Formats: sequence, structure tokens, C-alpha cells
Amino acid sequence: MKDFFAILGGMGTKATESFIKTLNTLTPAKKDQDYLNYIVFNHAEIPDRTNYILDHSQADPWPYLKEDILQINQLGAKFVLITCNTAHYFLPELKKLATMPILDMPKLATTQAITTRPNQKNLRIGILATSGTIQTGIYQKCIHELGQTAVIPDQDWQNKIMTLIYAEIKQEDKVNPAHYHELITYMLKDLNCDAVILGCTELSVAQERAPYQSAKVIDAQRVLAEKTILMAK
Repeated sequence: MKDFFAILGGMGTKATESFIKTLNTLTPAKKDQDYLNYIVFNHAEIPDRTNYILDHSQADPWPYLKEDILQINQLGAKFVLITCNTAHYFLPELKKLATMPILDMPKLATTQAITTRPNQKNLRIGILATSGTIQTGIYQKCIHELGQTAVIPDQDWQNKIMTLIYAEIKQEDKVNPAHYHELITYMLKDLNCDAVILGCTELSVAQERAPYQSAKVIDAQRVLAEKTILMAK
């Protein structure tokens, strides 16, 4: 197979499945041959990224991610994307190993969030993500570099987000629309955000199954899929 890209997934598997569905749905295709060429690394054994970021005594995902990138190098993919937001904590080191470009999902999503209000300065951009992603400041850094204000939930609301991501979606494979919509409404109304980034692929699963209808909601996974199609074409 020539002219293919690689999807580094399995973090988690349901989120990877959701990404692939989004990717194929957005691809303008009228026959089998119009779809994209890609290889999926559904590396489900990769240890939890948030657990490690919050406590370095926990299992380290780095050796697994490193192994995957080295294998992708050998396969000769044109570019690679990572379907887990929190795993972008390791992106600088992964880029040093890769012989092909690696797409930067947080940067892509942040740029998209700003385009929702192109003529307004000092936008308040909310971040819904795992505690690991929040702790690393991946999204806060991207937002600040683009001259905007990053807004994160307080601890009580962050606990609710983690419950939705881990207890409901990862463990039970279910989405409670009321719980999910409550989180976004809190960011948009209570914290007065101009846009809210869904910075966790489990939240992308929630958006797929129980859409919050607003242009202010930026699904990082969908933005990544759109960029992937442009790159692949």
C-alpha cells in the first residue's frame, strides 16, 4: 500500500473507533476507492496517560508510544496522528523520533476555536479534558501562545468531567446526555466562555452520541479528522 498515513490509537479503543467513523464519514467518497489509505495502531495496552502524568510512579506510556512510532517509521507512513489528547504530553519527544510529520491535535483545535469569533480579541476558551491534560497545560499553552485566555473548570466540576470520561464512557460505554450537556453549559454560561474545546476523545464520543448543538463547541477529534483528510488528499 502506498501513500498511507498511520493512526496511533487504542487510548481508548472506543475513542479510536469514534475517530475512524468520523474520518470515514467526512471523507468525500462515492465508491470504495475514494476512501483514504491508512493503518490503525490500536495499541490498547498503552498505560493510562493521566495516571502517569499525575503520578510518575504509575506505569509509563512512553516505551509503548516510542515503540509504535519506531514501527511506523519502518512502515513508511506519510504522516501520523494520535487520537488521544493526553498522549500529546509526549509529542515533543515523539517528534524527535519520527521520520514523518505528527499532527498536533491541541494546536489544531485551538486554532479552530479562535476562528469561531475571528474579529474578537482576548477570547475566553474553555477546556474540557482529563485531569492529566489539564495538569500538563497542553491546551493552556496553545491558547496563550495565540493571545487568548484559557479557562479551566474548578475542582468540583473537573471531578464531574473525570466521572463522565472514566466511570461512564470508558468503563460503562454509555453517555448520559444530561451529564455531558451540563458540563458544556457550565463552561459557556457560568464561566462565560466564547468557545469550549472537547480536549478528550471520550468527550468526542459523547458529542457523537449526544450532540450539544452549538458552533461554540469545538470537537478536537473532528478537527483532527478534517485536517487528516486535507493532508491525505
